[in-house]
Order: sequence, then structure tokens, then C-alpha cells
Amino acid sequence: MTDDTLPGDILIIGIGNTLRRDDGAGWLFADALAAHLRTAGLSVHLERRHQLTLELALDVAELQPAAIVFVDASIAVDEPTLTPLLSNESAVAASHGLTPAALVTLMRRLYAVDAQCWLVQTPAKEFEHGEGLSAVAQRGMNSTITIASLLLSRFSFRLKPAE
Repeated sequence: MTDDTLPGDILIIGIGNTLRRDDGAGWLFADALAAHLRTAGLSVHLERRHQLTLELALDVAELQPAAIVFVDASIAVDEPTLTPLLSNESAVAASHGLTPAALVTLMRRLYAVDAQCWLVQTPAKEFEHGEGLSAVAQRGMNSTITIASLLLSRFSFRLKPAE
């Protein structure tokens, strides 16, 4: 995390790997979402992670964002979805890192992070080694403006405008 971001920012965490085809959609969607929210005049901090780790909870606590948006590719959705994250999931680390809900639980319990949190899942189909998105993932990328608008309508706090 950088020191140039002040409380009130939106933190977007893109989860994925651009060398595993559609798994990279989490990063690409997060990049596009951040651009749309910045265009709307909001201050956005963007992180790209291959997986969520325990150390990220402390980094987020130091940042103290007003909102956190996790973005990940998923075979379970046909269209991009926006879901509020509650802190009621067991915070057990697995071999592939934490889930966004488990990380939110840790951030709230250990560091009193009070940010509103959402999970954006974007559709994915192909996760083999390689670059580029499948047609399914590429169609999902077309919804970044829609998801940005949904987020803007759900912010129930005053965010720091971009400088």
C-alpha cells in the first residue's frame, strides 16, 4: 500500500492471475472499475493480488478506506454480480489464501476496519495457462460501467473526492 492515499478512499482489490486466462478478468475488471469511479470524481486506490493473504488485513487497516470492493472471476456467475460482504464467515486460511468474506471478518475483528465491503464476481470459463480472455469473460468486461453505477448508488457515506 502507498502512503499517498487518505481515509475516505475506495479500495479496489482485483484478485487473479493474467497468465491463467479468465482468472485475469479479476484484475482487468478491477482496473476498468477503478477508472470509471475515478471519472466519477472519487478517490480510488487499486491493488492487484494473486490471492488474499493475512497480511492484507493489516495493510487495509493502515489505509482505513471508506469502502472496499473485491473483484474476482467466477465460473458460478453468468453476468457480473455485486454482493455486499458481511463479516460472518470463518476466517480460516486455505492453501489458496482467504476468501474476501473471511478477510473482511479478520479486518473487522482484529483491526476494527469499518469500511463497507462488496464482492464483484465477473464470469469466467477458462483457467488454463495462457493469456487473453474467453468470450464469456470478455462479455463480462462490458459491464464495468453498470457495476460502477450500482456501487455509486449504494455508497451511503461521503467519499473523499479525487484530488
